[in-house]
Formats: sequence, C-alpha cells, structure tokens
Amino acid sequence: MICIDRHISSKDIINLLLKNRRIGSDKISEFLSPTPPHKLSAKSFGISQKQLAQAVNQIKQAIKNSQNILIYGDYDVDGISATAILWQALYALGAKVTPFVPDRELDGYGVKSESFFRFQQQKKTHFNLLITVDNGIVAHDQLKPILAVGTQIIVIDHHTADSKLPAPITTVHSTKISGSGLSWLVASQIYPQADLGLAALGTVADCLPLIGINRSLVFHGLSSLRLNPSFGIKKLINVSGVKQDSISTYDLGFILGPRINAIGRLSNPTDALRLLCSQNPVQAGKFAQILNDYNYERQQIQQQSLLIADDLVKKNRHKLIFITDPSFHPGIIGLIAGRLTEKYYLPSVVISQTGNISKGSCRSIKELNIIDSLRQLSHLFISLGGHSSAAGFSLATSNIPRLKKDLIKIVDQKLSGKILKPKKFIDAEMKLNAVTAANCRLLSQLEPFGLGNPEPVFLFKQVKVLDKRLLGSAKNHLKLKVDDPATSKLENIALDCIAFKKGDWDQKINIGDLIDFTASLSLNTWNGRTFPQLVVKDILQ
Repeated sequence: MICIDRHISSKDIINLLLKNRRIGSDKISEFLSPTPPHKLSAKSFGISQKQLAQAVNQIKQAIKNSQNILIYGDYDVDGISATAILWQALYALGAKVTPFVPDRELDGYGVKSESFFRFQQQKKTHFNLLITVDNGIVAHDQLKPILAVGTQIIVIDHHTADSKLPAPITTVHSTKISGSGLSWLVASQIYPQADLGLAALGTVADCLPLIGINRSLVFHGLSSLRLNPSFGIKKLINVSGVKQDSISTYDLGFILGPRINAIGRLSNPTDALRLLCSQNPVQAGKFAQILNDYNYERQQIQQQSLLIADDLVKKNRHKLIFITDPSFHPGIIGLIAGRLTEKYYLPSVVISQTGNISKGSCRSIKELNIIDSLRQLSHLFISLGGHSSAAGFSLATSNIPRLKKDLIKIVDQKLSGKILKPKKFIDAEMKLNAVTAANCRLLSQLEPFGLGNPEPVFLFKQVKVLDKRLLGSAKNHLKLKVDDPATSKLENIALDCIAFKKGDWDQKINIGDLIDFTASLSLNTWNGRTFPQLVVKDILQ
C-alpha cells in the first residue's frame, strides 16, 4: 500500500484515488466535471427516446385538453420528491394536476386501485390521466380496474419489472436512476426549470450509486440547492441547521432526508409533500417545523426501541438476529433492523407485533440474500417483498414462532463456516504531515461522495495521543489531539481528530498511546479560522 506524505503531488493523489474507484483515464474528465443532465440523451438515463416522447406527448395533450391529472407517488423521500418535481412542472404550465402520496398504514406500498378510487371520490373529480412516480411497474392487477374506467395511465418507475405492463399503459422505466431522477427527466422535457435539487435529494436518499448519470444529477442538483432551493427545501435547510452554501450528500442523506421520511413513518406523509410543493414561504416554514418535530419524535421512539432491541439481541446465539416486541412502531422497524445489522454485522429481522397481523422488516449482509431466504417460507406470509439486502413482510402474528424457528435454521445453514466481518476499504496509508488544508480541498474534487464513490479513507499508523476529551450533550463524541513521533521536530504538527458517536472508545485509549486508525480528511472552521482535521472511522487493534 502506497504511503502518502507531504512530498506526494496533488496529481498523484487524485490519480491514485481515481484508480481505486476504477475510473479509467477515458472517464476522468467526465467524472471530475460531469455533463449537466439536461444535455444528456434519454439513453444516458436508461430509456429510449421513443419511450420518453410518448409520455411527454401524452402529458402535453392532457394539459392542452384541460384534463384532470393525478400524480400518484410514494411515501419515502424519493417518491415524495418525484411527486413534487412533476407536480411543480405541470402546475407551472397551468395543468389541472393533483398530487397524492399514500399513507404507509392505510394504503401500503405501491399504487392501489382502492386508494385511487377513494381519493378520486374525496376530490369529487374524475381523473383522466394517472401518472405513477417511483411505483407502478409491477402493479398489473392494481392498474387494471383504473384502466377499465377509461383513465389513461403513465408509469414512471425505477424498480425492477417482472413483466411488461399492458399496451395501453405508457411506461418510462429505468433501473439506472431514482424515481425522482426519472420524474425530473420527464418534467424537464416540458418545463426546463424542473427542480433538479429534488432529483438530487431523492437520488441520495434512495442510495443510488453516485457514478454515471446519478453523479451528474447529484453534482448539478447540489449546485442548484446551494444557489436557489425551493421555498420548502430552503425552510427545511434553515430549521435543520444545514449550511445552504455548502450543502452536501451527507446533508441530503442524513439531515434533510430523515426529516422528510419521519412523518411518513409515524403519520400521513402529505405534509412532507405540501412542504416540497409549497409556493409560499410562510406556509413552507410551518410545514418544515412540522417535519422537524416529527423527526425529533422519530428519534426518541427509535432511541427507546434500540435500547429494547439491544437487550433482546443479547440473548441471540445464531447467525440471524430475530427480535419482536409489541412496542416497536411499524414505521421504525426498518431503521432498527438497519442499525442492528450495521452494529453486529448479522442479518436482522425486526417485527412489530400488533394484533392479529404483524409487520416485519429485514436488513442483510453481503453474504446472505435475505429475500431468497424468506421466499423459502413464502407460505407463512400475507405479503412479502424486497431484494437481496432488505425486505419487508406482513404475517399472521400466530406464525411468528414458526417463522423464527425455520428462518434461523435456513440462515444458520447458509452462513455456516463463513467468517462474518465487514470489509472496510482503505485508499492508502497517509502521514500526518500530508493532512493539510490544500489536500482537504484537493479531495473535494471527487465530491459528491456516496455509494459507488465513497469518501476517501486513509490509514494512519503509530500516531501518538496527546490529549482526549468527550464532546456533545450526551458525551458520545470523542475528540483527540495527535502527532507523529516519527517525524522530525520541524515537521511535527499536532492535529485534531473527531470520532463521532464513538464515546465508548474513551475507555480504550490513554494519553501517550501509539495507535493505528483510519480516517477521512475534513476542514473545520472555528472562530473565523479554518484548519484541517481528521474524522476517525475506526481504531485498529
């Protein structure tokens, strides 16, 4: 492994990081300066120009004929963003358009004919055109009754199709990008000012790999958010404490996204849609505060549930975490499962046990395809869906003991003899003297970071702990001051390190210790001064 010190040129550092990300010499220019998405062809998005033109012409015709249009989205960030993008564009063009996002508990996932007809009755409107965004590609049975009453249908979706939808339905389908990315593509054909920032938000929140077309969407979408966010996003930025001029993928995925998701986990997500669609700053401020309050409530519920979950996991002796509790909120179980899998590196099943029907959520590791394992027991479920790393289901509460017994047996067999340990990629070894403000800024050329383009992580060996202290109201962050005793006195520079949510490390590290750790580089501004610091990822034993 190469060791980066202050003598390594910036060009060599960038070339090393690009090589690690398998960016060939022919793709470097596009990677560092992505082409704006509106200058790319439909093929770049994974769809045909014919596919796109058919949907666009159908929408234009509906607007021209003053037809009633319903946009049917989803209750997660990608689905709500996709709905808002298309609604904003059509509304700006004078269309008679209404947005709708389903309620997790009342409507469930995906387009439902019952929900469509109920909403149509509530609005006392016959919708001539239904446009689904971020759903619909597998809704054959649910779309038939809607077609039967003469409603035209356009499906804009990025999920995996199981077969072709019937010919009367126009489809804009690609698995390369997010639902919000596809929605932006369609909207931008008829309204060039379509909100690219929301497409970036949905792309990051839906964990799409930030390479190729997705990198272009997020790179330029972030620029849009920094310069001119919508009223709703601007208010959400303000209430959450994000710095608008430096908003990042971290802010989208871990600050703004969870606030939009929270209300749909605990209640009806319509206020999140209202926020993103708001044309009024006062109204937007009200909805931003509502979402922020729901996120705080979600955090409290999640924190309490994780304490219960951790206590239940202590009894686990298998290669599958399987826990159930009546107190688990059905909107939170996916988050609990994700945290458990991340913490213990084991596949997890978390069930909200409520009444006769219970709901479960699963997260898995690379070594186990969780949906394949669950499908071996499909006779136990009322509904089941997902993919290799995540799944969800509902089942009769009376079937939980049998599911637990049989699924543990299946997973234990599949993972038998395998060493379960997460693989942590390290870009290179680095000396402390290479941690400079210039190199911190250099690495920003590779942004935006995310799945498929991780933030560079470096290994630091045998650095000396000069000082340590706990930070945060809960004392759950550890701050270190370190130096490199191997360098000359002239080069010896003490550096600050911050280890977020690693307060427990305080018991393992003593002042004077020589430690090895992995970290990323960042710039910290305090009292008008900007200086480099390390964000510690892991202490190596």
